[in-house]
This record gives sequence, structure tokens and C-alpha cells, in this order.
Amino acid sequence: MDNNIKNYIDGLKVSDIPWGRMVTAYGTALHYPEYISQMENAADKDTFMRAFSGITDLEHQDTLFPPAPFALVFLVRIYEKLLAENTALADEEAAELTRAFENYMFSVQCAEQYEHDEPVEYFSDMLSEEYLLDERFACTEPDDEELDELFGDEELLTDPLFYSIYHYSGEVLSQVPDLLEKYGKFTDRISKMRDTLA
Repeated sequence: MDNNIKNYIDGLKVSDIPWGRMVTAYGTALHYPEYISQMENAADKDTFMRAFSGITDLEHQDTLFPPAPFALVFLVRIYEKLLAENTALADEEAAELTRAFENYMFSVQCAEQYEHDEPVEYFSDMLSEEYLLDERFACTEPDDEELDELFGDEELLTDPLFYSIYHYSGEVLSQVPDLLEKYGKFTDRISKMRDTLA
């Protein structure tokens, strides 16, 4: 990971992202900040998993959607916190994230096998107006008619945005095996993860 990407990831705040203006598999990412906060503050696994389930629509059938690389920044931060806690509950929650991360890594690997444009130059370029939904979705969920219109838009997920989702998700996910090595957790997964992302 180059320094520009690392610095962007390290400095990114949940409030920096126009979540409601990014489409997911089933709607928009409007409520992602709430789910991220709930995961960060969950006192039990059920609460943690309910919140995480609200974010899983960043992927569907190996397709990643625009919020994916941004949400993954915060999921990886939560992951590191869980690894560092070193409690039975934290290990259970980390195990769930580990499985999800492996699935996302596989999606990235699949995307790399197909011909694609170059990604946008900077991670933050994915938040350019041309790649975001209309401003009206910033604070309001789309209704069924608006969703049908969004998902019927053939220009919604075209290159370079489409490939950029996978490229920058892969960059974020590349931190995961390093974290496992650092904390000595799930070490049997490290080599396979690195091979998947290679």
C-alpha cells in the first residue's frame, strides 16, 4: 500500500463519507454510520452481528458496491480493536469478520481476472460528484420507484468506478493478514489471504 492510500485510510472519518449517495445491493448505505457505531460499542455478539448484517449489502454474489472500500476502512479498524482485546467475545466477533473479509478478498480476486480500466487515481476520487447518487438521497432513503430507477441505470456501476471499488477494497483488505500476524490470531489464514490478494 502506498503512502497516499495509507494516509487517506488513516485519516478517514465516518462523517467524511456521503453514505446515502452510494448504492448497495438493496438500497443505499444511508444507515451505515449507525451500524458502524453499533458494532464499535456492542456489548454482546448478537448486537454486533445485527449491526454487521446491516452492512453486508456492500456485497452480493461476489459483486462489491460503491460503499465497500469505505465501509471496509472502519470494519478493519473494528477488527484490529477486537484482535487487540484478546477476549473470548472479541475473538468470536473477529472470527465472523475474518470469514467476511475472506469472501470480500475472493470478490477482489475474481475482479482482477477480467479486463478492466485503470482505477481512479486517488481513493477519494470515488467520492467525486460523477460517481455519487443525486443529492436528494443524502439524508432520505429512496422509495421503491426510485430504487427501480437506480438499479435500471446501466451507467451506475461502469468503469472506472466499477473496478476502483475492487482495487481500493483490496488495498484496505491487504491490512488484514498483517494484523493477524501482528496479534498472532487466525495465523492459519494469513498465507491464503495474501495469495488471494496477490
